[in-house]
Amino acid sequence: ILRVREPLLARPYRTPGGVLTSSCALILALAALTSTFLINQETALLTALVYIAGLAYFVFYSRKHLVSAAPEERFAAK
Repeated sequence: ILRVREPLLARPYRTPGGVLTSSCALILALAALTSTFLINQETALLTALVYIAGLAYFVFYSRKHLVSAAPEERFAAK
């Protein structure tokens, strides 16, 4: 999306293979997620609980205690 909205923005890193390799990675990740639920539901549920706990930690605590160490973040906060 950023590449479409801001085409002239400097990009320090470009993905080797571009959209093709990114799409392949997405498809493989979805296949791995699907196979986890098909093979061992206990492990899938445990993984889901860990992700939910991490998300809850961020939403309720960490989001309010972020440190703006970068100069551009300090400038944007003013």
